[in-house]
Amino acid sequence: MTELTQETKIAILEERIDVYEKMMSKIDAAIEKISENSQNISQMLAIHNEKIDQCNKLDDVILKMVEEIKEDSKEQHDEIKKELNGRIDTIEVKVDNLSQFRWKALGALGLVTFALAAFPVIKSIILVNPPSIVQPK
Repeated sequence: MTELTQETKIAILEERIDVYEKMMSKIDAAIEKISENSQNISQMLAIHNEKIDQCNKLDDVILKMVEEIKEDSKEQHDEIKKELNGRIDTIEVKVDNLSQFRWKALGALGLVTFALAAFPVIKSIILVNPPSIVQPK
């Protein structure tokens, strides 16, 4: 009976070894798949990092262009502002001159009006008291 038992034990061990070998081959296949996936992920990460670097470079170029446009816009704004300030100053001078002319014209009109209103009084004074003319003797 011990022989049977040993044969049975050997059969059980052989069966277990077969099961372990199948498990090991499955583990090897899984490890191989994991390794392939790891390589694929590494490649994807490398491509992703390269795209990130390209995007960063593009962002830098865009920022530089925006800064250049901002500077150009500021220069144009300053030039237009100077030109408009010059035009405004010229218009202010013209308005001041026109205002002065208006006041001068109003003063002259007032003087002429006063003179015309006072002229009959002056005329009557002059005619009422005519200057005595010395007549030769």
